[in-house]
Amino acid sequence: MTAAVASDNTLGESALGRSIADLHREIIAAVDSANDGQLIDLEVIALRITVLCDALGGAGKDAAGAWAKELRDLSTALAVLDTILRKQNVHVQLNIEHLRKHIMPIE
Repeated sequence: MTAAVASDNTLGESALGRSIADLHREIIAAVDSANDGQLIDLEVIALRITVLCDALGGAGKDAAGAWAKELRDLSTALAVLDTILRKQNVHVQLNIEHLRKHIMPIE
């Protein structure tokens, strides 16, 4: 491997690592925002996940292994966000049902 290729690979890996870390921070921020009752723009997160998956796919077989811990942490953060948003959805549905009972009482 030439020096130019080696430095490109190192740059690519570090850029990939930064992308994983940035996305992880963004997901943690979304968890915090969701816990505060704020709306979350999931389209941005979904797009970043898609781009990251494409980058990992293009980086070769060893890339996912090299970033396994970071990707597990990312997956865990996504699972937490998913759980919080599902709970909020249940609460919203229960609130809607409660309001319906008060607005349109059963005769």
